[in-house]
Amino acid sequence: MKTKIYFIGRKQGVGLRRYRLSHLENRRKLEAEGFHDAHQKIIQVRSINNADVIWVRARPEHTSDSQRKIIEKRIKNKRTTIPIINDICAFENYDCKETSFDIWKKNDIKCPDHLTIAPESIEGHFNETIQAISLFIRKNKKILLRTNNESDGNGVFILDKSSTEKKIKETLSILINRCKNFLLTRQSTRIIAVKFISPIPENNYHDLYRVHILFGKILSFYAVTSKRDIFHNIDMNQTDLDRFIQINEYLCNEVPNLEDTLIKSVELLGCNLGAVEFFLLDGQPTFIEVNPMWGGHASIHGFGDKTMKTHLISNRNSLEKRIPNIYQFMDRRLYYKNLFEYISEYCNNTTNL
Repeated sequence: MKTKIYFIGRKQGVGLRRYRLSHLENRRKLEAEGFHDAHQKIIQVRSINNADVIWVRARPEHTSDSQRKIIEKRIKNKRTTIPIINDICAFENYDCKETSFDIWKKNDIKCPDHLTIAPESIEGHFNETIQAISLFIRKNKKILLRTNNESDGNGVFILDKSSTEKKIKETLSILINRCKNFLLTRQSTRIIAVKFISPIPENNYHDLYRVHILFGKILSFYAVTSKRDIFHNIDMNQTDLDRFIQINEYLCNEVPNLEDTLIKSVELLGCNLGAVEFFLLDGQPTFIEVNPMWGGHASIHGFGDKTMKTHLISNRNSLEKRIPNIYQFMDRRLYYKNLFEYISEYCNNTTNL
């Protein structure tokens, strides 16, 4: 029997065109095509009352408090009857970085040291806040001062022991203004200071790992690398290629050893679908965030800049045995077909809600 899935998000489930796949929240390249390819096992329904499973597609950095309330109202009576992918009630656990860190630390999951600064606590205590940040810098040598609920490197500033008091004040003032804008629609906005994870000393590379998990199963994984302090997948180029291949080969061998911890890190936040990001320090993960709705540059275009992408494509025959995870992720249509088929398989075989 085919599994019936209902999608809901800021766009999906709202408005006159709420049932069109083109209105999926954060629709990824070839995701709709992959969903259609899985039609033998799973289909979309237009009534939440007919659904076997609900997928809440709430993109963290863009979903307002009022939109969360609408989603909550729509799904609250379904929690005890059918599986819900990324229930909106767990939204702040992954949207607010400091909440993720607090949950992980309470459960002995490694993550960076951090300091939370509520915007309202700064009023009348600006100098005391500067002193607290300065102490945190001295303790950790280098930090990220940032908003707690932005992504893609937005609202993130690097401070270190050379940062003057003037620099710290200027950075904090910028973040206070950013928070004021976000607080209008997202009341959980905060400023956080986070310990900077230093690169590997012998080569100065930052190796960042990402693993995608669905209902306790690892779907896919990859690693990206750069010598930049803050970087994106597109920043990788031909000079990073050897390191990129090396760490992805390593990850293919290491994932089975890390599987239990990786799955636990996502499930502790109340997620049953998410991309968890981490660094490996002495062979063990230090977690930095979970993204429930991944769909960045790697999901759309591939890995690295144009030259690097071309190399990976043209050398697939020789590289695929070494880094099969990369090519599995790049075969997007099949990837999403498999994702939706696994949702169906899980719903047909589970009684756990």
